[in-house]
Amino acid sequence: MIVSRAAIRRPVTVAMAFVAMVIVGAFAGARMSVEEYPDEEKPYVGVGVPYQSSSPQEIERNVTRPVEEILSTLGGIDRMFSHTRSDYVWVSIALDDDQDIATKGIEAKELVESIRHRLPDDIRHFNIRNRDDESEPILSFVISAAELGWLDAWRLLDARVRQVLERVPGVNSVRIFGGEQRYVRVALNPGRLEAHGLDVLDVERRLEAENFHLSAGHIDQARIETQLRPLGKFTEIQDIRDLPLSPDLTIGDVAEVTYAPLDESDQRRLNGEDALGLSVYKKPEANLVAVAEAVEEAADAAAEHAELASATFLTVGNNAESVIRALDNLIQNGIIGGVLSAIVLFAFIRRFIPSLLIAATVPLALVATMGAMYFAGLTLNVLSLVGLMLAVGLLVDNSVVVSESIALKRREHGLSPFEAADRGVTEVGTAITAGTLTTIVVFAPTVFLNTVESTTALANVAIPLCTSIAASLLIATTLIPALLARLPEGRREPRHRIFERLSVVYGKVVLFTLKHRYSALLVAALVASAGWFAYRQLDVNMNPQSDSGSLELRFWVRGTMALERMEGIVDEVEASILGAREELGIGDVSTTFDYDRGNIFMTMREDGKYAASVVQDRILEMMPDVPNVNFYFRSKRRGRDYRDGDGGIGVRLIGDSTARLMDISEEMIEIFETVPNFTNVHTQSESSRQDLVLRVKPEQAGQLGVTAQNLARSVSVALGGVQMRRGLDHGSWVDDIHLEIEDRDDIRIQDLMRLPIFLPDGDTVALEALADVEFQPSLRSIRRENRETNVTVEFSLKDITPAAARAEVEALLEGFEMPAGYRWEMGRDFDFEAEQFRDMLIMIGAAILLVYMLMAALFESVLFPSAVLFSIAYSAVGVMLFLWVTGTPLTMMAMIGMVLLAGIVVNNGIVLLNRTFQLMRDGTPREEAIVRAGRDRLRPILMTAATTVAGLIPLAVGDVRIGGTGESYMPMARAIIGGLTFATLITLLLTPLLFVHFDNLKRAAVAFWREATAPRQPAR
Repeated sequence: MIVSRAAIRRPVTVAMAFVAMVIVGAFAGARMSVEEYPDEEKPYVGVGVPYQSSSPQEIERNVTRPVEEILSTLGGIDRMFSHTRSDYVWVSIALDDDQDIATKGIEAKELVESIRHRLPDDIRHFNIRNRDDESEPILSFVISAAELGWLDAWRLLDARVRQVLERVPGVNSVRIFGGEQRYVRVALNPGRLEAHGLDVLDVERRLEAENFHLSAGHIDQARIETQLRPLGKFTEIQDIRDLPLSPDLTIGDVAEVTYAPLDESDQRRLNGEDALGLSVYKKPEANLVAVAEAVEEAADAAAEHAELASATFLTVGNNAESVIRALDNLIQNGIIGGVLSAIVLFAFIRRFIPSLLIAATVPLALVATMGAMYFAGLTLNVLSLVGLMLAVGLLVDNSVVVSESIALKRREHGLSPFEAADRGVTEVGTAITAGTLTTIVVFAPTVFLNTVESTTALANVAIPLCTSIAASLLIATTLIPALLARLPEGRREPRHRIFERLSVVYGKVVLFTLKHRYSALLVAALVASAGWFAYRQLDVNMNPQSDSGSLELRFWVRGTMALERMEGIVDEVEASILGAREELGIGDVSTTFDYDRGNIFMTMREDGKYAASVVQDRILEMMPDVPNVNFYFRSKRRGRDYRDGDGGIGVRLIGDSTARLMDISEEMIEIFETVPNFTNVHTQSESSRQDLVLRVKPEQAGQLGVTAQNLARSVSVALGGVQMRRGLDHGSWVDDIHLEIEDRDDIRIQDLMRLPIFLPDGDTVALEALADVEFQPSLRSIRRENRETNVTVEFSLKDITPAAARAEVEALLEGFEMPAGYRWEMGRDFDFEAEQFRDMLIMIGAAILLVYMLMAALFESVLFPSAVLFSIAYSAVGVMLFLWVTGTPLTMMAMIGMVLLAGIVVNNGIVLLNRTFQLMRDGTPREEAIVRAGRDRLRPILMTAATTVAGLIPLAVGDVRIGGTGESYMPMARAIIGGLTFATLITLLLTPLLFVHFDNLKRAAVAFWREATAPRQPAR
């Protein structure tokens, strides 16, 4: 090879080039960002519509459906979800992968603006986002401040900590929970208002008019410009009491102005105690580890403030720690794998310096890869590290083949070191180049995958892997021969009696199979059938549930109960969990709850003896049997993005009424709970509650000149209160001002009906003269998909595959009657399993086709590459057998391992056939050439297979997971080990056998063609 010959002649140039590569790679590696997962631009557009003071049913009819209707005209939509609450509408649009997100966001905003006239007038703005908000905090602190009051502690946290942390680059928001936050309550007395002929709207307008801040231009005086800023603000609570409503009347005469605690419905606890703390959320594009480190430094600095000297900060949740721990586990396993590969290498070569040179390929190639990743904009994450780990065992393959070829020339041909290096590299150069390319091209079919998530994940594995293997090829063809050419000849290479005997036995076995060709083919067919048998026994689960380091127990009440009753349920649930905390290996227990729902978030200790799924079952068994209360765990399955659920597998119910769908879902839950293989059966839909509905009497209101809007405004102040735009300014903080009716929490319907309503002529009239009120059931939220209302019944699987679960669901619901206009269908996760399996089969098939095309170009033949391709088929047999024997399920990770195998296992066949063709071109008879080629390449083939297997052993025997708690890498490592080991043994015997059959076929075809095209001799 020209490159190798130049490297041998100019060793200093080669050395300097690799020194420069190491410097650049080390510099790049030190500056690379550390993330949990790679950043991916999801094809997504979200539209939010804030809208207060209405029921979800009304908002769905007046806001959600018109917005959905106009957004459905947006091109390139894959799926559309909407979530309607009593104060907000969120529409999520999953776009096709080829769509321009920025353009679609602008187009979506223009479409919604075009129907503003169809929406309620009090909708002021829309929110357009191209990425999902972060759903979980990256850091959570709990603060103990026994010497400070709850109010002082809250204010200090807000001023000294929250505002400081929000200024940290990459932080999106910081939320305070616990403590006591108060507001200024202006509680109007209805009787006094009526006596003075006032309406609540009069008081509201007076407060807004007095508390303002605006610019009124400027004054030029003595060539100095002075800004004029009229300012009206409240600084003391007495300022509000003394605010005049008329010459002889102040607000204090018709209202009680006091401080009051904010609504206590949102309760938070930590380990059963009332909690005071902070949660930090990062921006989607920010670096997780960098932001978490910066936040911790800022929090430590803030805690040193004199006013917080008595406070103790405790970090109870740090997502960055789990990321760093997962990356450390991968790095440690990679180092162990590299050491094992080096040990195996030395055991084969038994010479220190050559072994050291070959082993040095690994760090050199990895450093070069770090530089390439940095300039390609990749991060160091759990997926890119997997690519580097997989490469550890493969990086020495090319150097092994080159060094063995050079050693063979020196040992058996007596060539000088320079000649041996030149001719040894030239002899195997084409083979190792083709072998490297076959490993690289197997990742090209990632373009056939349907989702950006899958493509991004495989790209982050493929780029480091392929780059490092390409770097190892460069090292093997330049640095290795340049150094081996200058090694002193020294003593002769130590004899390898085991390999000498093994090669003799191998030659005899090959000759035996060639003499009994058809019997050998029959045995090979029987072996292949064993792989099909093993596959039938496997647990095929493309989307296994993660063994999470945290659990989230959710529960909701059908209807609404008193906060004290809900607190009693929470006390009972917490007592059960905390009582079994040590036994189940549970760490911190964080609780949030309000009137009709609660969440309990539990962290799992690393030294716990039970898996997360077992802990879930145990906790569900401990839950109290409370009527109309549903307990379930949020699932952690890895499904498609933009899901409308908790992530479990299940059944979607579709119809017009959410309330009716929830009734149907409860019937279906009862059916599913009878199946032992279905656990954690639940629906993610939220509970319903009772709403007080105001119905205006249009005739009476019209006669008195009262508009429905003014009437609704007065009632909303009476029941819910209204927050003023500006608050009570204390300088370093501002207290909100709320205007409401006195004793509104205890107001009765009779009192509400007597609420005075101001008339245009200055008189007042009771509310009952203008409207009727009644209680009606109302929903907390409404979920829709593709403009259809739906509710999902979800469950977890226990000792059953998704395919079997699908058949079970279909059998259970075969006779289940749905009301007219309602239907059920299988959840997307069932289809997602099949789609993933199909995509991986397409990718494997495309990879095999590309490998075949590459080998056809190498051998300049369309026939002989088929002999090598059979090694891929037998690698699949090895995968199935090894997974079956070890009890490992066939997962998405195992399929990725099979994709990689398609490019690895053909390398042995390429090296073997390439040597066979060389010997045949030199005049060696075919059978003798086959045997000699096998004996010449036996040791490098076994060495490359053994080093690859050794590098993967830590992943295969450990339980390293994506992100520390996600899907295990074990199936992928075991698939590669089983497939490579089995295919290596089969290749050494089957490839020569198939080569002879194909060569005979070729010779017969050539003879037939020559005979058919030969000119016929004229008859005499």
